Amino acid sequence: MACIWMKLCPLLLSLVHVSGDDCLTAIFGETVQIPCSLNTTESLKAEDISVEWTTSEGHIVHSFVKGEDKLEHQDLRFRGRTQLFTSELSRGNLSLSLSNVLFADEGEFKCSYYDSRIRDDNSKPQSKHCLLVAGRYSVPYVTRSSSASKNSEVNFTCKAAGGYPEPKVHWSVNKELFQESSRVNTRKSKDSKGLYSVTSVLTLTVTGNVSVTCIIENERLEKNETSVEFQYLTQSAKEAGIPLVPVVVVLSAATVLITLVLIIILMKMMKKKKSMTQNASREDDDIQAPLRQGPDN
Repeated sequence: MACIWMKLCPLLLSLVHVSGDDCLTAIFGETVQIPCSLNTTESLKAEDISVEWTTSEGHIVHSFVKGEDKLEHQDLRFRGRTQLFTSELSRGNLSLSLSNVLFADEGEFKCSYYDSRIRDDNSKPQSKHCLLVAGRYSVPYVTRSSSASKNSEVNFTCKAAGGYPEPKVHWSVNKELFQESSRVNTRKSKDSKGLYSVTSVLTLTVTGNVSVTCIIENERLEKNETSVEFQYLTQSAKEAGIPLVPVVVVLSAATVLITLVLIIILMKMMKKKKSMTQNASREDDDIQAPLRQGPDN
């Protein structure tokens, strides 16, 4: 067909082919652009071209015929979710925009192109893309069971939700990957939308201070979500490790308080001394007054 197309169309419009193994990954609930383009040196007219997107089963995803969308034969599950970049058709951009991606959208999408100036209706070069759907997991968070004393077991629980496909859960203890799978119990569940939630419980025998981190791996997105590092102290460690900052604050406050008390006491003493001095002065005046007046007065 490629040779026939070349003979019929001197102004070759060559479609870019992509291997079916070159899959796109779309995010559940978001919009994905499935590429399809023509290498052309001329400006195309919308009324001269037709574009049809179909699934591998032959269901019509989107149909554009000579300048107009023709959606009466569109598969119901794609209604209201597809569009072409009509302003870019003249430059050969035949890509499809698919919004509100669903897990049911996974599969192969074919792009077919037809130029009405060419009479061979069967000459429709095609581009194929397989589509995979993934969901982003929330950032996991870690909680623990009630406080424990030294040499006792503690359960650390990690939770994350809203992702796809099923995740892999990894634990890190004191910044080292934890390898004892028998100490980890992981449960996964799927909601009505098909998104997974995961709860993983790590059981540790605590012999001292420990830091724990939970990692949720999404292989399809090639991405990990990591929790905040959870710091845990045993009771003995808490008793031994009195924080320096609170001590400094308490000592500073005590110093200020003592200083204020001393100032108040000093001020009272000075006031009392002044009062005693004034009283003594008045008594001296009372004694000296008759002497100054003499015996005849």
